[in-house]
Amino acid sequence: MDTESVEKQGDETGFETMRLREGRAEIIVPKLDYYRVSPNEYVPSKAPVFYNPLMKENRDFTVMVANVIKKESGRSLCFGDSMAGVGVRSIRVLTEAGWDEAYVNDNSQRAFSIIVMNIKLNRLEDRMHASKMDANIFHVTHSLRGSRFDMLDIDPFGTPIRFLDTCFQAVKHGGVLSVTATDTANLFGVHKRAARMLYGVNVFKTGFMREIGVRVLLKALADAAARNERGIEPIVSITRRHYVKVFVRVLKGRKHAFKSVSQIRFLKVRRFEKIYVPLGVVEVEEGCEKDSLLLGPLYSGQTYSREWLEEMLLQKAEKTFVDRDVFRTLETLVSDDQKIVGGIDLTGLASSLHVNPPGRNLIIERLVKEGFAACRSGFDNNCIRTNASLDELTRIIRSL
Repeated sequence: MDTESVEKQGDETGFETMRLREGRAEIIVPKLDYYRVSPNEYVPSKAPVFYNPLMKENRDFTVMVANVIKKESGRSLCFGDSMAGVGVRSIRVLTEAGWDEAYVNDNSQRAFSIIVMNIKLNRLEDRMHASKMDANIFHVTHSLRGSRFDMLDIDPFGTPIRFLDTCFQAVKHGGVLSVTATDTANLFGVHKRAARMLYGVNVFKTGFMREIGVRVLLKALADAAARNERGIEPIVSITRRHYVKVFVRVLKGRKHAFKSVSQIRFLKVRRFEKIYVPLGVVEVEEGCEKDSLLLGPLYSGQTYSREWLEEMLLQKAEKTFVDRDVFRTLETLVSDDQKIVGGIDLTGLASSLHVNPPGRNLIIERLVKEGFAACRSGFDNNCIRTNASLDELTRIIRSL
């Protein structure tokens, strides 16, 4: 990210700004020193206008998905951003992915002023349209035929839950909805009461809590989509740093809604010493034994499409402004076959067995050699997926 000189405080914003470059976008943002707490740590909520330079990777994923859509589409494409901050995401979609038009919204007057300045700075007056209204009103405004988006991005501070009932009406059939959630303590089951209140789920902290967070968010999207007689088809799901981000295709019609909600089920787990061992997906009426517990309800289907990931990874060979670490994240996801919900926390298991943590690749290799299915988790670094029983896995670990 290239940084240029600090601008003088002016009447348009009322606070000091600076110019920097993110991807192909040249943008004016609040002076980073306003909310920098260490060289690589920011508190964007303290800034006059929300901008987090560390979330470039989040915007990289959006640009990559937009590139795939552009490649496959032979028509004009329109992007929407309901909580745009300084507007950088939309600028990058237009300039890097070659989309035709973007509607950019923020409820803050200061943000609106910065967005207008950035539109002019990037000479996008004819293609980028700014507005200042509540995100839900923005969604409703674009809910009529002819005004819906090919892709809509929702990136609030905290939970996106209060915006989900309106956003599905603003996305075309077959279009893509991108949702970011930063309330990871709720999604991961650290704050159990908040998870129940906001997402209607009973979850608790496990060794595979990042996967749980993805499935809780997808469950919330499937529920909201069904209330609007729409279904979802997850194409990319990511959990990085302090956020969960999912991209889903929006499919209009009751049959798609029924298909999506049929994937909302419970995960049975059993506690063993310091870890929870997944026992499979069940319906709530199946209940559980005395020594097992139910997590959920969760979205139990595939959380991303291998075809989409492979298309995104092709961009690695092209001239791109995407960080290398973003490609590594996608490569990790591709290595996950998604056939098993939940994972085994190898570090926690080793601690419970009072042995040194085994090498993940070595364990996977041994499991496969003995005829079991095994792969790394695409979400939780210490976890593997396997159909081997806990006793069989323990035997292998002790033998190494």
